[in-house]
Amino acid sequence: MIDSIISYFINTPYLIKHAYHRLKPKWMWLVIPFIASAIVLLIMMMIFNMNGIEEIKQARGFFRLAAVTSFAYMWIAIYQSYNTFKHDYFTGKLFNLNPIFQNVIIALLFGLTMFISLVMIVLATPVNIESSILSILFFVVMSIIFMVVISTLLGLIAIMQNKLNMTYFVVSIIMFFIVPIVFIPNTNTTLIVHILMLNPLYYLIEGISQSVVLGALSLNNIPHHIYYILCLAILCVIIYALYRYIAHKKYAYAMNHTQQVSEHRSDEQDYKSDE
Repeated sequence: MIDSIISYFINTPYLIKHAYHRLKPKWMWLVIPFIASAIVLLIMMMIFNMNGIEEIKQARGFFRLAAVTSFAYMWIAIYQSYNTFKHDYFTGKLFNLNPIFQNVIIALLFGLTMFISLVMIVLATPVNIESSILSILFFVVMSIIFMVVISTLLGLIAIMQNKLNMTYFVVSIIMFFIVPIVFIPNTNTTLIVHILMLNPLYYLIEGISQSVVLGALSLNNIPHHIYYILCLAILCVIIYALYRYIAHKKYAYAMNHTQQVSEHRSDEQDYKSDE
């Protein structure tokens, strides 16, 4: 294991260079959600100011905007990461490069841009609306970890299953409607909220949105923080198991292929000797 750690730090410059060349053509996926969120924010501010909408309704609008923005950043980051993971998994093994490194770089870039977009929303909120930059930063860090874990898990699944994009799109649509974007729970929907909170993505979207309009109140739910960390830990165990499973399948395939080649050559030699 020490050799692997040393090799990882030695190859870090190559990993950064490789990630840069892989991500350079995809810069638009980072810029599009940033520009879109800024345009929507400006339109909302103009509508609120022109119509004199009360601050409670404004807070609800900024809540939804923060939720949609964070969801879009995470969705794009995970999609981009797991689609390049399969290629990097096979090519990286040839050069002893870890494919997870690129997932980390993508998550950091999208997390940083998402944080900037959320700060812009905070600056646009009315004075009476409490916001917490530290709370936003906390949930952005949690989102970065989530993006790395989920993209790695989906990348490993993509190695075993070719048609993953359609499943990802369907699940993403379902997730969009069960996180607090379209449906924002109130005090009369406690049971529904507790069911929806079992989804780790709900924890992130709700935490980010509450940080924008309610401040540090989003950090008070300690059991939910612990539950989220346990979910990530379970996913990491699954990732470890999938790594071992794929490595075993590759080894079994290589041994089977070698055996077939040996049998084929043996049959050719027997055929020539019979002649």
